[in-house]
Amino acid sequence: MAQWLLKYAGMKLSGPVTALSPVFTIILYFLLLVPPAARAELQQSQRGGAFLQANFQYLLSDFAGPVPSQWARLDFDPRQRELYTLDQSLNEIRIYNQQGMEVYAFGGDGSIVAAADVALGDDGAIYLLARDFQRNGIQVLNFRGEPQAVITLGSLPEKYRNFNPDRMKYRDGLFYLLDSRELQIVVLKSAGTFHQAHDLAADFERMAKELDPEKKKALSLEISGFNVGADGSIYFTAPTLFSAFRLKPDGVLAAFGSPGSGPGKFGVVSGIVVDPQGNIYVADRLRSVVMVFAPDFSFLGEFGYRGDRPEDMIVPDDLAIDAEKRRIFVAQAANKGVGVYTVSLERSPENFGNLPK
Repeated sequence: MAQWLLKYAGMKLSGPVTALSPVFTIILYFLLLVPPAARAELQQSQRGGAFLQANFQYLLSDFAGPVPSQWARLDFDPRQRELYTLDQSLNEIRIYNQQGMEVYAFGGDGSIVAAADVALGDDGAIYLLARDFQRNGIQVLNFRGEPQAVITLGSLPEKYRNFNPDRMKYRDGLFYLLDSRELQIVVLKSAGTFHQAHDLAADFERMAKELDPEKKKALSLEISGFNVGADGSIYFTAPTLFSAFRLKPDGVLAAFGSPGSGPGKFGVVSGIVVDPQGNIYVADRLRSVVMVFAPDFSFLGEFGYRGDRPEDMIVPDDLAIDAEKRRIFVAQAANKGVGVYTVSLERSPENFGNLPK
């Protein structure tokens, strides 16, 4: 049974499987035994004084059709209006134009180091976060995917001596690196010199104690989604704490979210991204939706359905945003690839029916 569930989720099997982790068991049980919601290509909702309208556009494709991928890492280049995806299983970078068609791809043949994440620089450089970070650092590539330089980590405070990042974002000359298991974030300047660091372990342990004061459950504390806003605020999610977070540049940490299966509630939260207005988009693997929250964390609505139709979502994960075109890119499991949705938030009720599709 465990092998069959993993196969359904698009995960590769390397041998006999006898047990699944609790999180994956819950997700797959939910996917298989709960019937999918009815189809609705256009989704509208009114909550928190706002109207949300979402439309499915397409799956990222090449000339053969939709490109399969399993929880790809995403980053959007607003200058060229291109989306970059990193397929970690193939170690391959694919680049898509604003119509969602692949225009270039590289890697997958051993030409680049094994990478955990991808980010785009201000000058068109492509940054790859090496899996073996201590040895290979951040790889700098040109637009053809050819290696140009390596950025290595400078000296860090003693508290971060075991820092080994697995997520990366780049904004305004700074690298934001996350070690999701050690619950540490380090910010580097473009040359690799230390700028700032945050250790979140104490905050997470405090929240875990509040959730389970008698310690009846052994919680695995780690960070899932990770992103950076225009003002340098860092956004991330913690599935086992049923929470999303905003960490401002001055170090003020705020959390929001509550567990549940209804609209706006957190099942197994994953990807997170923020738009220029400060609205926060949070993906939920278990509920197969993307929720939208205002800057004050009030719930504005959500979109997404479980299912295998193109417009549906299968265990959504990483998110990216094209703010100008109001597009949200959603990486998914089961080799579903990356779905593209247009999202409009309207504060004026009389204009709701006239929002652009």
